[in-house]
Amino acid sequence: MAGYTLKLSIYTITLKDGEKNDVPFSNLHKAIAGSNDMPKVELFSSVKDKFIHSFSERFVLNYNKTKGIAIKQINTIPTMNIIDGMMIGGLTGIEQEVYKTSSSEEKQDTITEDEVTALPYYFKIWMPYDSNVGIIMIQSYTETGVVSLVMDKIKHFIRSYNFFILSNPFVDEEYKERFKKYSIVDQLVLAKTHLSSEARGALNKSFADFEGLKVEIKLSGFNISIDEFWHQINAQKPLDIDLSEFEMRERENYDVIATYKDISGKQSKARLSKNLDILPTIILDSTLKEQGKEYPNYEKIQTYTNTILTKVKQEIGYEANEVE
Repeated sequence: MAGYTLKLSIYTITLKDGEKNDVPFSNLHKAIAGSNDMPKVELFSSVKDKFIHSFSERFVLNYNKTKGIAIKQINTIPTMNIIDGMMIGGLTGIEQEVYKTSSSEEKQDTITEDEVTALPYYFKIWMPYDSNVGIIMIQSYTETGVVSLVMDKIKHFIRSYNFFILSNPFVDEEYKERFKKYSIVDQLVLAKTHLSSEARGALNKSFADFEGLKVEIKLSGFNISIDEFWHQINAQKPLDIDLSEFEMRERENYDVIATYKDISGKQSKARLSKNLDILPTIILDSTLKEQGKEYPNYEKIQTYTNTILTKVKQEIGYEANEVE
């Protein structure tokens, strides 16, 4: 049995107050705790308790009520500015029938619309006391995940105290370089939106009134090493043909997106304008799984993500002004 593959999503986050000013996470902690003179250990404990309470011992659902998450385990490491733990979550809102894989004839059970088919997911939130830049890590599976729902829940919790965070996906340089070394480019897409009515009508009169018309030129059926691809492709004019009929004469008027594939078949995409700033899927080693199970072992994944956090802090230029 091949089993499930564990993934990790990393986001850098920037904290701002209600006036959209950059503020350190200590401000958020004090607002959540309702105290300005509480010791740091107690502040983190208060943030943890308030976060747990925000779930109301229920599953938090996404906007269309197809997925739900709940807290299973949560811990704090104040000396490292970390809150982490395990959530459970999965599909809901649809009736599902349960069968054994050995027989499609005999139904074993029925999962109703108000039940959740839940898997465990690890999460880590790093909120440095002396900075407005933090990190969120969320584990998922290649076949399923609740990453966006966990992110939405964290953002909503912070907004409830009149703060908000901006988030961006992040992959450390070492992982990106390893991905590039063993990957190829196998697709290139030139995409143009917002064509003028004249250009839309020139393609076909029936398109003239559709302001959202999008043109994509896709090239596939090739595979080139990443280094060779970037050596041969002109970022300013990737194709040696006239694209003016699509209003794509100037490079800044359209997107160019390359698809990369590693030796295991995992894909990532990046815009040419970002000069190969690809964000490959971070695959976690199967040794991080619970013995005999397909989900992660909390202690193992906590230790592993702590090492990743150290790399990320270096790459974003974080220098502690306090003893962690």
